[in-house]
Amino acid sequence: MSTPDLHPPAAKVATMLAFHCVRNSSLEALHAGIFPSSQTGDYTDVKVVSPYGEIAWNRLGRISDEEMQRLSEDIVNRLYTFLFYLLMSGEPDRGMPLPQHWSPPRIEGSIAAMWPEGRNPASDVKHG
Repeated sequence: MSTPDLHPPAAKVATMLAFHCVRNSSLEALHAGIFPSSQTGDYTDVKVVSPYGEIAWNRLGRISDEEMQRLSEDIVNRLYTFLFYLLMSGEPDRGMPLPQHWSPPRIEGSIAAMWPEGRNPASDVKHG
């Protein structure tokens, strides 16, 4: 019996998870707003003014600890809900729209290395 190619279904589920559980989470609120422009292109010319002085853009923390906590909890709840219903019932009966403009997913080595099979990039031609 041949081993099924798990890359297409894994890519589809990964994209579904990223799109519906991460991209469309409270991350959207953090992404909203005005993003600065840079004449130099590397943002070394951009500064944020605070009551305590200027902060170079490249040194500025973009997400507070509280925002990171809320974002993490939101994403975990969304992932849990998605996986619970996917494992219980399969794909939604109304379909699952996927983004059309994203690059295809690739195997992330640091995560793959948690499994013995993922520690050998030669065993997977689509390892990225």
